[in-house]
Amino acid sequence: MKGVLSVICLLVSMPAAAQNPPRLPWFAVDLHAATIGLPQTEGWVPALPADTVYPGRSFGLAGGATVYPFKLKSITFGIGASISKASGTANTEVITGTGATQKVTVTQIVHTGVTNLIPQISLNFGRKFGWSYVSAGIGRTKVTSRAEAIGTAEAIIVPEAWNGTTNFGGGARWFPKPHLGVGVDIRFVKLGSRTPTDVLPSAKRTQQWTISAGISIQ
Repeated sequence: MKGVLSVICLLVSMPAAAQNPPRLPWFAVDLHAATIGLPQTEGWVPALPADTVYPGRSFGLAGGATVYPFKLKSITFGIGASISKASGTANTEVITGTGATQKVTVTQIVHTGVTNLIPQISLNFGRKFGWSYVSAGIGRTKVTSRAEAIGTAEAIIVPEAWNGTTNFGGGARWFPKPHLGVGVDIRFVKLGSRTPTDVLPSAKRTQQWTISAGISIQ
C-alpha cells in the first residue's frame, strides 16, 4: 500500500513540475569567437577595378549580455546588447609566365573592418539550463576600409563612420554546469543606404551575416 501511494504521489507531482519549469536566469553573459561578414559594396569600400578582390569574411570576437525581466506563459522576454568586431585583408594578384618563369604580382591590397553594436529584444523558449531564442533590434555599425598605395596607384581611404543598422537572428544556450555553459548565435546585420555628404560617399544597402559560438555565463 505504501508503494502504491508513493507512485500516485509521483504521478500527481509530475504534471505540476511540467507546468512550472525552472525560470530562465535573470541574466546571461556571452563571450564568443565569430566569423563575421565584411561589406564589399561600393561606397563602403574603395572604388577599384572590376577584378579587385575585397575581403568578404573574417574571424573576430563577439560578446554581450542579456537580462530576462519577465515571463508570459511559455515565453520569457529578454533585453540585451552585444558587440562584434572583425577585420580582414585581401590581395589582388596577377600571374604572368609559366613554370620556372612564373611571377606573381600583387596589384591591390584592401583592408576592411567592421564594429557592430547590436541592441536586441528577444523571445526565449525553454528552461534555466537550456533555451533557444529569436531576437531583433536597431543598432549601429562602423565600417573602415582602405586600399594601399601600390606602384603608381595612390592609397584610397573611405572615411570611417557609424551607420544605422537593423539586425535579426536567433540561437541557443545550454548549461551542463549551473553557471557555465555554451551558446551559439546566427545573426544578419543590414546596413542602411547612405546619401553622400562632403566627407562620405553614397552607399547602397547591404547585408552581412555572423555566426558566433563560445561560452555563456548565468
